[in-house]
Amino acid sequence: MTGQTSGRYGVYYAPERGGDLDRFGAAWLGRDNESVPPAAPVPPDGLSPEALSPEAWRAATEPPRHYGFHGTLMPPFAPLPGVDEAGIVDRLETLAGSLAPFDLPSLSVRVIGSFLALVPADQVRLGEAAEACLRAMTPLRIPATPEENEARRTPGMTPAQSRLLDEWGYPYVLSEFRFHITLTGRVEDPDRRARLADILSGLAASVTGRPYPVRELCLFHQPDRSAPFRLTYRARLGNTKENS
Repeated sequence: MTGQTSGRYGVYYAPERGGDLDRFGAAWLGRDNESVPPAAPVPPDGLSPEALSPEAWRAATEPPRHYGFHGTLMPPFAPLPGVDEAGIVDRLETLAGSLAPFDLPSLSVRVIGSFLALVPADQVRLGEAAEACLRAMTPLRIPATPEENEARRTPGMTPAQSRLLDEWGYPYVLSEFRFHITLTGRVEDPDRRARLADILSGLAASVTGRPYPVRELCLFHQPDRSAPFRLTYRARLGNTKENS
């Protein structure tokens, strides 16, 4: 991992490889985090065509399939010139070594605006980890221009979110951080959204209502804006480089 890097990186929570939550996410999205999405993803077992057609499933899951099954801690960023992937990994390892492992509180399927997500019962430790990621990784990021920030500003944004956008390049950080694992793209029709929530609550019943270990900070990479994000590195929490 040397040389000039390109594209964008994000620091995310992703389930431990091969665990129940990881398998659920891969089945629901039709891809795992570490490979490129297939051209024709297959709906998960247990999802009947009568409940949701393959075409409707692909449309609903297309946006999160592009990003992978994850919860954002540090939003995607383009690294500064001269910052390569080895430098990003080095910073991530140092950060991970300073954080103690903890548990992700029990998850449930919820509606957030017009999309569906898995949301934990408590956000405190996740918020602390997200703030640590934001402060540690921001010095490696190309700052957003005022024009880019204006393009991201929306009419419904609160004054606090607008200030965070100007300072950090993203409005949903620090006091506005809300952890979630996205399951669908926008579903504007409320009846269809309610049906999807029922379907997902049933499919996710085996992975909701219980905690999960958070033992890693996961680095995801997107080579260019048209390419999907892939998980490229896992940094163990509490393990300094000297002890790893």
